[in-house]
Amino acid sequence: MKKLAAILCLSVLATGAFAQGLIKFANSATTLVNVGGAPTAPGPGYYYALLSAPLGTTEPTAFVFSGLYATNTTSTTGGRLQGGSLLGVTANSTWGPATSRAFLVAGWSADQGAAFNPAWFQPGNVMGLRGTPGGAFGISGIGAGMSGGTDPITLQTFPALAVFSGTTIASGFSLVPVPEPTTMALAGLGAAALLIFRRRK
Repeated sequence: MKKLAAILCLSVLATGAFAQGLIKFANSATTLVNVGGAPTAPGPGYYYALLSAPLGTTEPTAFVFSGLYATNTTSTTGGRLQGGSLLGVTANSTWGPATSRAFLVAGWSADQGAAFNPAWFQPGNVMGLRGTPGGAFGISGIGAGMSGGTDPITLQTFPALAVFSGTTIASGFSLVPVPEPTTMALAGLGAAALLIFRRRK
């Protein structure tokens, strides 16, 4: 009997390791994504990624990509994210079913590539300064909540987490243009000149 109970527990844990937490990625009219003050145009122009971290995390660079993407390719309304009504976040991202995490959404223009680049999120580089000039990158506010799905231990089922709602990310966010290398170089030269003049005085 003890062996049977042990096997059952191990099978539940193994199943849970491959389970998925359910997320509602679509946003609403109150959480539109903007570029230059205008909602992003519908079409294949932008990509979005869900990042997560332990509850209570407030530093954006501490968040890691969950493996979950969304786009605006099927949207007919500017500033709306599309990724299906319910999406699974794998347990490999440490966000399995019925797990509470902090999260945020990163967005970027298609000229930066279709895949999320962790280099964009390094300290001092949060605004995508290594991206393609002329593109755009930005992040939402930080939310927190429990992903939906079936708890592998209690077998209790929870509703999917709505990423954009009144209790999670309740407002939209802006994608900021990536500076041209010449602009960055000029800014660096200006800062160096100020330091030189200050030392001479």
